[in-house]
Amino acid sequence: MIIKDWKNFFISMKYFLKLIFSRKEYDVVFVSSVIFNRGSESENILFRPMIDCCKKNNLKYIIFEDTDLKGIYSNFNRSKEAVPFDFVSLIQIVLRKLFNLFFKEPTEINETYSREKKISKILRIIFFNRFYSKVYITLIWNNATLWRSINNDACIIDYQHGVIFNGHEGYLLDGSPPKVKLLNKIDTMVYGDTFKKILMANDRSNFYNEDNLIKVGFNKTSGPLKELPSLNKKILFTLQITPDSITKVVNENYIKIVENLISLNADFLKINDFKLIFRQHPRFSPDHCPSVNLEYDFISYDNSTPMADLIDDVSMHITFNSTSVFEASMIGLPTIFIDMHDQEFPKETYSNKVFSNDVFLNDYKYPYKDLFVKTYKDLENILIKLNDKTVYDDCCKRVYEWSKDLYSDFDTAAFENFLLQKINIKNKDARS
Repeated sequence: MIIKDWKNFFISMKYFLKLIFSRKEYDVVFVSSVIFNRGSESENILFRPMIDCCKKNNLKYIIFEDTDLKGIYSNFNRSKEAVPFDFVSLIQIVLRKLFNLFFKEPTEINETYSREKKISKILRIIFFNRFYSKVYITLIWNNATLWRSINNDACIIDYQHGVIFNGHEGYLLDGSPPKVKLLNKIDTMVYGDTFKKILMANDRSNFYNEDNLIKVGFNKTSGPLKELPSLNKKILFTLQITPDSITKVVNENYIKIVENLISLNADFLKINDFKLIFRQHPRFSPDHCPSVNLEYDFISYDNSTPMADLIDDVSMHITFNSTSVFEASMIGLPTIFIDMHDQEFPKETYSNKVFSNDVFLNDYKYPYKDLFVKTYKDLENILIKLNDKTVYDDCCKRVYEWSKDLYSDFDTAAFENFLLQKINIKNKDARS
């Protein structure tokens, strides 16, 4: 293990070594990876409205920020307000290797959970014996087993970080939530009613219910649709090449589809004055990911302009399954979906971890069924159809209406009510 960021590692080590001898008590602990630091000040944009609520209510909070110690996500700046979790992460890695060496590497979920529970107990005894919080708010239930081991009576919340669908192993797979969420009694906060309905309707275990599934919205203010997007023939193409993809072949096949799709439609795009702007995934790392290699006059690459500004400047959006679909829809921008995996590559190449575009139709009820590219020729046909102003305007209006149940604006009152209720309950428990 080669640690790339020694400065933050030593900051982390200092905090947690001091924690052995000093007591720390918080109302709320925020836990996430550095990959969510996408704000203008390198802050976590998902946590920002929640932290504002803590400040408003004079709640004591702390932010723990995890990362990849090898430096894969070194392109993300550290939050100045967060405490790096690097030191504890390294100890977790060492303990896992020791457990695998002296016992056996877990092959089942129950075995993995059992190992993590033992490791969490060791960490609690060494570092967190004087640490207490009433509420933990995580993304991707980051270290949920550790927090439950530290404070058995705390409220642990998983805040939605992207898409949710029936078959997503982080939320609901084969009719059941992940065992980590189930065994650690994790509450879930979601962006909108659609996601809430999907979880409750497809959960055969009845884990998700009105008490532990809360709609708090998302920190995006869409407001009324003041005017329709301009049909300017600029198209934003959001790529999804990440270093933590399922397998190397997934990224390679993804790139092959994109390159073939654009190359085979290059003449049409050029003659009809379309402009494509490629945007890499936020987790893209040039040192650890392959890249799309396309050089045409009508193509540009932009990973520095804020996403909101890019969406405002184009008339269409293309992706495989990025959450940028929802961002685009909130301003009435239609998305063209690439749905060609089954035609181009064997189905077994992919797994249920790959988001299926069928979900946009079956679960999310995307209002335009004709925007799905299943063959290379489909892209041209779709662009010809959308180039009709009447069709385009109708599509924009319907897409905007569709977005309302998916991404609600952040509901400060709903979040505060839930949070303060949990904190008051914990306070009463502590006094009794």
